[in-house]
Amino acid sequence: MTLSFAVHTVAARVVLVLATLAILAIPSSAQTNATADDAPELAPQLEWPAFPDALEAAIASERIVLVDVWSRTCGWCRKQQEEVYTQSDLQTYLLDTFELGRLDIDQTSDTLSYRGYTMSSQMLSAGFGATATPTTIFLEPDGQYITRLQGFHAYEDYFDVLRFIGSESFREMSFEDFMASEGK
Repeated sequence: MTLSFAVHTVAARVVLVLATLAILAIPSSAQTNATADDAPELAPQLEWPAFPDALEAAIASERIVLVDVWSRTCGWCRKQQEEVYTQSDLQTYLLDTFELGRLDIDQTSDTLSYRGYTMSSQMLSAGFGATATPTTIFLEPDGQYITRLQGFHAYEDYFDVLRFIGSESFREMSFEDFMASEGK
């Protein structure tokens, strides 16, 4: 046996062992310790009204507007839709507390009217400071800007922000003080 052949054989065995270990490290559904009772209750995907419809509904309901700024090509947006917005308790809170609307940050050919200006969804998103997706924008019922939350946020963290804004605690305390008052 030549030295070259021996080295290739050893290398092939190392690769085979590493591949086997990698496969064994991947958890399968049969290996998971979670039971069906541990799984969170998921709700169907939310229906997202158009931005102008959300503003119109907010005037009538006097509720804060939550605007989801998204993109069809955004993986983090899909993750937020699938893992966060489908949590049934969060979804109930959203629907009971906010008027929902959506802006597609990639949309340049539409025409929206906002506070006396006419622009595309992309321009309006940028005007709200959304430089990436997903971004959540919060507006007063009359459309006045409150704040934004940029990026993907896990369920519990996102729900904390929703409760802070939805309870209108932001008017009288910082987020840190709100979290302390919640025992977190």
